Amino acid sequence: MYKHRATMTDRRHQILILMAKGYKNKQIARKMGLSLSNTRMQKWRLYCFLGEIHTAIDAIYMGLQMGLLHKNDLCEAIREEIYDYESEKQMYSYT
Repeated sequence: MYKHRATMTDRRHQILILMAKGYKNKQIARKMGLSLSNTRMQKWRLYCFLGEIHTAIDAIYMGLQMGLLHKNDLCEAIREEIYDYESEKQMYSYT
């Protein structure tokens, strides 16, 4: 299976930060001066860089784990989702 070999660029890092602040695709595109399709492509490549990622919460969680984000980068709603995500991961962990 083909795996896109993406790299972390400044643009993708900025997109990750904006995602953590609760911005949606259209808002990210507008804020960064990108087209909506370019924003989606950059997010897809960001997901490829981070691993088997399929959702924004997964990406934000991995960004925190990798040190690309800090807790103070997160908006309150995202903080709550990450807390729920971590709780769910612990509940189903067998270690």
